[in-house]
Amino acid sequence: MRIITLTKDEFDNFSNRHSFNTFYQSSNYADFAKINDEYNTHYLGFVDSNDNLIGASLMLYKTLFWGYKCAYAPRGFLFKYDNDESIEDLVVSLKRLLHKQKFIFITIDPPIVASERDKGGNTIQFNNGINHILNVFKRNNFEHLGFNLYNESKLSRWNVIAKLNQDSRIIYNNFSNDVKEKITHANNMAITVGEDTTRNITDFLDYLKKIGMKKNLKYYHNLFNAFDKNRKAKIFYAKINTKKYTQSANTLYAKEEEKNKALASIIQSGDREKYNIQKAINDKIASDKLLHMYKKDIVNSTKLLKNFPDGITCGAALTIEESRGVNIIVNAVDKNYEESNIAQLLNYEIMKYFGKANYQYINLGAITGNFDRNSKYYPILETKLGFNSSVIEYIGEFNIILNPMMYKIYKKKYKL
Repeated sequence: MRIITLTKDEFDNFSNRHSFNTFYQSSNYADFAKINDEYNTHYLGFVDSNDNLIGASLMLYKTLFWGYKCAYAPRGFLFKYDNDESIEDLVVSLKRLLHKQKFIFITIDPPIVASERDKGGNTIQFNNGINHILNVFKRNNFEHLGFNLYNESKLSRWNVIAKLNQDSRIIYNNFSNDVKEKITHANNMAITVGEDTTRNITDFLDYLKKIGMKKNLKYYHNLFNAFDKNRKAKIFYAKINTKKYTQSANTLYAKEEEKNKALASIIQSGDREKYNIQKAINDKIASDKLLHMYKKDIVNSTKLLKNFPDGITCGAALTIEESRGVNIIVNAVDKNYEESNIAQLLNYEIMKYFGKANYQYINLGAITGNFDRNSKYYPILETKLGFNSSVIEYIGEFNIILNPMMYKIYKKKYKL
């Protein structure tokens, strides 16, 4: 195997066709990494004995000490990892090329799925080939950095992925009943979601600051600008039409009140031959709960209409597209409206938008591997599940050791 240098266009053309394509393996991400993290960048091509391009990778790199360098291939090489000989050949070629250029190691975090989990963290499907891949990697001087649960690695091992469809009815019908109820509640509040066609990242960041999200603003700014060059970054806002919300709240309350009175009348009649009294009692209990909720909505909507007669923005999202899918980078909701299920509505409307554009999947975002309902991380997980989505656990992060002696010094120097 030979390793060659690719141009930006050559690399992007290969990446866009590859099954492991992600936005991390793109020239846009290279531009982002240069500005955001001051990485140097290089595009590698892997060529077989017949001069066929069989793999490629964006390589980000930095100088550590004494002129020695480390490299990072975000989301791993665009390469088939299921052939033992090819992996060995690749590592030999990388060592031959990069050792003399004073590279100590390359970090990779390939999108090799270890398992698929449900909302409780239970394994739905396990990749039976994982142990074999780990053994092959170990034989070739890969150091596995662990099956971490939290944010110890450069990119999360845990992501929530859902399938898309051009027909929004199919998307919706595959949601859990809980998600459907939350979307209905958000719609009853006259919340709408739309793309910001002005593409104003400054306004977006100002909104995040306004609702208390002050971390990672530089990251979002640089990421948006890098992917906005070819319109692969988009901004969405969720807004409450306070006038329609007030009208909807009053209408729903009036209808439910009428239904509630009819049920009360049936129960009071006690006529078990004419009516199913037990069903009427159950329906009355459910109706009482709805009346209580609609009453709260009337109070809330009236207050909002008085303070914000022209409506109010209650949430925002930032997305990045790749060749076959889309990633929700930010799904931010004003804490004053968290009970309004805006996060779920944002997810749904974004899924409809990109499904219609014929994208195949959506990454609803990174989570942790902690599925404990009492965990502080569980609310984040809860906003992403129920969308016909699965938790995908990737194999993890590896360092490919190119210079064992210098790697020992590096680990000691940085106390790893």
